[in-house]
Amino acid sequence: MKTKAIFWLASVAFLPGIAHAQTTTAAEEELETPNDIVVTAQRYEQRLQDVPMSISAVTARDIQARNSELLEELQYSVPGLSTYGYGVGASSTQLRGVSNISGAATVGIYYDETPLTTINAGLDPSVKLLDLERVEVLRGPQATLYGEGSMGGVIRYIPAAPNLGSVSGWLDGEWSDTRGGAGNYVLSGAINLPVVTDVVGVRVAANYERRGGWIDRALTGERNINEADLFSVRGTLRINPTDRFDFSLLGLYQKSRQDSENFGVDGTTTDRVPTPIVDRMTFIQAKASYDLDFATLTGIGGYIDRRNTNVLDITGLLTSLLPVLGPPGFITAVPLSTASDFKIYNAELRLASQGSGPLTYAIGATYRNLKQDLLQATSTAPGTLPFVLLSASGPSRNTSYAVYGELGYEILPALTATVGARYYEEHKRRRVDQISFGTPITDLNDGKFNSFNPRFNLSYQFSRDALFYGSVAKGFRSGGFNLTSAGLAGGVVVPPTYEPDVIWTYEGGGRVSLADNRLVLDASVYRNIWTRVQTVTSAPGSPTAFTTNSGRVTGWGVDFSATARPTNALSLSATFGWNNMEYKTNTNDKLRGDPVDGAARLSYSASLDYRPELGDDVTGIFRIDYQHAGRGQITVRSFGGAGIISERPKRDLVNLRVGVALGAIELTAFASNLFNEDAPILIGPYGAIADNIEQRPRTLGISASTRF
Repeated sequence: MKTKAIFWLASVAFLPGIAHAQTTTAAEEELETPNDIVVTAQRYEQRLQDVPMSISAVTARDIQARNSELLEELQYSVPGLSTYGYGVGASSTQLRGVSNISGAATVGIYYDETPLTTINAGLDPSVKLLDLERVEVLRGPQATLYGEGSMGGVIRYIPAAPNLGSVSGWLDGEWSDTRGGAGNYVLSGAINLPVVTDVVGVRVAANYERRGGWIDRALTGERNINEADLFSVRGTLRINPTDRFDFSLLGLYQKSRQDSENFGVDGTTTDRVPTPIVDRMTFIQAKASYDLDFATLTGIGGYIDRRNTNVLDITGLLTSLLPVLGPPGFITAVPLSTASDFKIYNAELRLASQGSGPLTYAIGATYRNLKQDLLQATSTAPGTLPFVLLSASGPSRNTSYAVYGELGYEILPALTATVGARYYEEHKRRRVDQISFGTPITDLNDGKFNSFNPRFNLSYQFSRDALFYGSVAKGFRSGGFNLTSAGLAGGVVVPPTYEPDVIWTYEGGGRVSLADNRLVLDASVYRNIWTRVQTVTSAPGSPTAFTTNSGRVTGWGVDFSATARPTNALSLSATFGWNNMEYKTNTNDKLRGDPVDGAARLSYSASLDYRPELGDDVTGIFRIDYQHAGRGQITVRSFGGAGIISERPKRDLVNLRVGVALGAIELTAFASNLFNEDAPILIGPYGAIADNIEQRPRTLGISASTRF
């Protein structure tokens, strides 16, 4: 019984979801082209065209034009990006096929300068795309400048900063109806106020959304049970007393609540109990920078207080035990409740060159303290047992330090070499108190993990509008602990820890702008070699699950994007992403040839945006987006059998937006999932989920916005 309880708790813990967000900000009046975009991917400002790595930057204007409210709505329009979730609040994100359902995340998630990722895969925070300046997606290992967890890459949400010179703002409203479900509405807005002109300013943005449900519960006849409410507010104070010194204080609060998660088959769920999910996050960041002429000195401090709770129906996993727990009908439902509280402190000190001259550099140090408190427990209905069936609770404390540096030198007028490295060390401690069928069990873990990660890059700038580069980079995830109280599992000693896994990526690419920026092409080819992969393992004949470093995954990949602007009124874009990442060794949960978990191997997209002038201060709006994602899967081959393969079917999505802009007022009608693609996000069963994870059906709506 003891080992079964451990496996059940490990199998169903921390199932995540995706939050909803309305995206918009104060956009520039003139039409942007990709070469106009300024990014800070290398920790100093530079044109996107000049960044010698595979990067996509989605601007506020493009987010608004796509009517994108979630990262998942951008995913197939960004080469190599794939994400999925179970409801609101959290998600699982992959870049370039580097994905795993166990251990820590494989993609770094940053809000401005602060990492938001936790210690759990699948619990990436769903950041609302509210009043952002841009979203930067950096592909490939970014361990030098961004650290642990950035094996596949980094996603950076860059919020709009206060403008110290003028008053501005915007207001958006939206109503829509989901096929076979309830209505939805969104209200978002922001205001920018200079307090002392050119010295002090504030910017405040807020969003509220009611997302209607479309899934019914068969057992009770309840309709639209997966309704959700989402709220977000952000305020930023900026003080710029001199040309040299800049200070900002940012506060973000967001909360998402969904009555039941998106589990079902054809809009109906077999769950016996509600499966609510609630995610609440408070985020505070202070940032100060000082211009030393030769470089900029920056200090950042961040604090995150996050709580995620969910309920899962695990009755199906315990079906064979129900008859021994009481007479027929005594227990018909066993929900498992999980609550996870995080408190995270981040600090960074960095000295970075201004990006001009033959020598560029960034050196720095980081500190992170993460505290997690976990509580999981089952209950029963309608009868109540005189003992606790299954529970787990306890604290985790992680403290990490890192020092890093990156140096670039212009060897020839157009040839630049860059060398970087990061040393990372983490001390982890954990206590887990379990109860298994009334019997208490305690696990204590304590360990240290470290990693050294170099990066090499060579770039050649043929002209202002043509850049080519080659790079070699190493990425990693920290190690972790197993529950060892079971001792032996099928005659095998459960290891107390598993070590960091390692990825090396070899890449070549380039970015070219033609015809006075009317056509921009961006392409890269890469090879990933991922070793010591953290793999969920079980010994033959034992239900105890634990993690080992037993896998090797390799594969080639291609990223490509093209943007064309034949006329000032017409913009066209296309993207393509492909990889063949697969296991090259057999493990207890994978066979040679299995793909990585959850990622789409193939994705491509195309969009057309046409905005003709119809009269004085009147502009037409026509936008159509097409996105394709190929098949993926999650493979669990534990217990020595064929195992379970949960499929992510291929999908083709089309979104349409039509309307008119009357000066500062924009009125549009839109259709999301125009052709009502009904491919599930994931086909069950998967762990405790017996049903599929459903995709929202076709949604038709209208929106209005104004700017000042």
